[in-house]
Amino acid sequence: MKKRINLVIVGTGPVGMVAALMFKQHFEKVILLERQSKERFLQTHGFTFPIVFTPASIKILKDIGVWDGIKSQRSEFFGVVVHKRIFGKEFEFSSSQKGVYSHWRNHAITKLYERVMEEEIPIYFNARVEDIDFNNKICREANLGGLPFDLLLGADGINSQTRRLMSKAHPDFDEKEFGLTFLDNWYAYRLPSRDVLREKFAGGDRFWASNVFVDNLADHPSEKFRIVTTGMRQPMEEISILIKHSAEVNLQRLKVLNESYFGRFVESKQELDAAWESGYAGRFEQVRAPTFYLNNVLLLGDAAHGFESTGDLINLGIISVGSFYEIYTRQSDLNAALKEYDDTIGEDLRFYAKFSYRRSKEKVAFEVGSIEFAARLGLAKRHPTLFGIYEDDFEFSSYMKAYKRDILKAKLLVFSIPVVLLLLLFLR
Repeated sequence: MKKRINLVIVGTGPVGMVAALMFKQHFEKVILLERQSKERFLQTHGFTFPIVFTPASIKILKDIGVWDGIKSQRSEFFGVVVHKRIFGKEFEFSSSQKGVYSHWRNHAITKLYERVMEEEIPIYFNARVEDIDFNNKICREANLGGLPFDLLLGADGINSQTRRLMSKAHPDFDEKEFGLTFLDNWYAYRLPSRDVLREKFAGGDRFWASNVFVDNLADHPSEKFRIVTTGMRQPMEEISILIKHSAEVNLQRLKVLNESYFGRFVESKQELDAAWESGYAGRFEQVRAPTFYLNNVLLLGDAAHGFESTGDLINLGIISVGSFYEIYTRQSDLNAALKEYDDTIGEDLRFYAKFSYRRSKEKVAFEVGSIEFAARLGLAKRHPTLFGIYEDDFEFSSYMKAYKRDILKAKLLVFSIPVVLLLLLFLR
């Protein structure tokens, strides 16, 4: 394939850096634009989300030469334990998977950054994209001026400036159709893993797991305070804590609720306060982007299909880059490649985003439970959000086709059980 001249990537998260490393050989010049400062971008503590990389993502990370560095700090991962109160009693529902590991997001970012520097791909920090001329293929950045591009990839996250500019210019969609829906606030921090805390939230010596507590605190039933914890052993034993809370619960009140719950598991209030102060606040939001591209500009990752994540989001972002790369290197015409990607991978991601929205509203228990039940009987694949995407042979489009079929299979299976029982009773 003949090399094109300029590739501009807006956003230097995992998706943006993976894209830069994959496409470098096909462009004479690649640049990355990052709105954060270098210091904030490379901070090693505070942004505490663990990531379980899927086999499909790992293959891509190996191809770009970064996997050995990322896996140098990894923790064994058993699975997901969902804690649910039923009639006042807490029950645990677990879903396990062997041979997978957790990695700190900031460590993965650091190793991707080191690889980008090795490849001498320039990153411009504190970047401000002011405008994109979609017809003449010019990206205007506050300090660099007009940047011509043959292809621009918008990987600039949930609050994507690329998406905002596309919404104003797209001839087929009204600007309001590129919406952003607020779901929940979150706060993330870490605690040392030991004693009762270690036993309850990391499974002790048996396994390291994510624990999902889906009910409000028993002592504060009216205030939304949902917890996801993950036990990590590398580089030290810690518990990653993610708290989801509604807009009505401000950070001051959230700190009080946190103390009422985690205060009994730590050695002192001072230890808890210190851990809390080093934490990080954010928002869960849902992107609605009716299309993923306009002319030679393509949205990827959170910018296109951002949704509340249970580990699938960053993997689907990386996998979608790999899918676009495969199409790009097969198609000689760039516009044809963009359209093919949007009609296939893009359409599948839009379908999956509808599930993720229902998940954020906690309206997926029947779907997930029924598909998992059918999977146990060998009638369906595992649900994507419960380790389906972690299967060795996972390929996004074929899996989404199976997922659509499995939704129907699972519904038929579950609804047929009472019918069969009634028939048996009638025929006795």
